[in-house]
Amino acid sequence: MHNKIILITFLFWSSFYFCQEASDSNQVPQEKVISEKDSLSNIPLNQLGIMHLQSVYDSNLPTMGMTSLQYLRKTKNNKATFIGRVNYRFRNGNNSLKYDFESYLKHGKKHYSFFGASVSDKKMFPGFEAHYYLYSALKKGWELETGAKFLSATNFSLFTPVIGMSKEFGNNRITLRNFFTFAENDQYYGNSLTWRYFLNDSRDNISLMTGFGNAPDSKNIDFSEDFISNKSKFLGVGFEKKLKSFKLSAAGVYNNNNYSTGRKFNQFDIYMNIFYDF
Repeated sequence: MHNKIILITFLFWSSFYFCQEASDSNQVPQEKVISEKDSLSNIPLNQLGIMHLQSVYDSNLPTMGMTSLQYLRKTKNNKATFIGRVNYRFRNGNNSLKYDFESYLKHGKKHYSFFGASVSDKKMFPGFEAHYYLYSALKKGWELETGAKFLSATNFSLFTPVIGMSKEFGNNRITLRNFFTFAENDQYYGNSLTWRYFLNDSRDNISLMTGFGNAPDSKNIDFSEDFISNKSKFLGVGFEKKLKSFKLSAAGVYNNNNYSTGRKFNQFDIYMNIFYDF
């Protein structure tokens, strides 16, 4: 508990300090917020999306799939974006539904925040999830992320502070995120590293991603009570392309899973997404 209080305090004050530094400095020109908010700024007011994740396993385990339908709406002043999503997961004759609400809110030229909440039927998803992240543009293309996620299931709950840094230079963007998860009697750590190379002004890109540890916000988790004990290692590659009113993306990720209960298996994830702007 003592370590948890120290970490939460550190995340709060580091976020506050960097926001103040970015807002109050008059010695350098203001830098525009980059990352996710910029990609959302390039689309019309509405967007429909269909996303599919297919996971296959070795050791003769049954495959798992998840299909999501998403609607995105921006405000006319481009200061807020709202997203609603329905997720349908299926595996070995079982199925489950989860409903997401998310929003991006822009705070001036240098800050934006992301809020999300989810509820489900509790069959193959956590019953409730909520997360909040604050992004602040720093000097020389750096961006700071601080936030936290809360997850509640039938027999347990998790609290995960998150801290990350991104750096954009030339056509490259590198992002490192760190997850510190607190359960009732245990603590877990995970991280992810992503490199994107932008091909043109439309932000078409290729990406490489890797990471290890316990990351409770991964969409490929086949939810079960012991999922947080999975010390996974993953490596993946992705591609994103803009075609007039459409945006297409695909990724393939290899995961090596090692649960504390003794379960070990390899997992291969294929992500396929299509979005339509109007």
